[in-house]
Amino acid sequence: MTQEMIFVETTAREQRKDLCRWAEYFAEQGKRVLVLTDSTLGAQHLDQLLWSFSQPSFVPHRIVVEAEPNASFPEPVLIAVDPRLPLPADVVLCDAFPDLDALGRYPSIMHFVPLDDEQRKQESRRLWMEAKARGWELKHAAASRRGGNPKK
Repeated sequence: MTQEMIFVETTAREQRKDLCRWAEYFAEQGKRVLVLTDSTLGAQHLDQLLWSFSQPSFVPHRIVVEAEPNASFPEPVLIAVDPRLPLPADVVLCDAFPDLDALGRYPSIMHFVPLDDEQRKQESRRLWMEAKARGWELKHAAASRRGGNPKK
């Protein structure tokens, strides 16, 4: 399986809204989306944001805390804190810094690069090099008023 990693330029302030726009875009394309965050509080914030980031839309989603044997998820978007949970997804949107070892089973991973945070930009550069060394296909989505979202 060829793995792809997409680096999306954004700002620290707009990162989560951009993430929600991408989640909506992929869900509309019929893809299963996994959103990974680094805390329960972050998951709850994204849960609320997916209800309210855009007036005309709602993205069906669910927070998943632990693996449920033989669970099926009708929601196209799942939010989780643990990247090792065996959850179905075509694309992973990373609100937190991604663990490439834990995400190796997914075909497409999206990482958000806040251009206004120098430390996180440097971490993202190291991540690019690590993914490149693993032979992953790397893509870049330049900053725009909609976070590089194709639904502009």
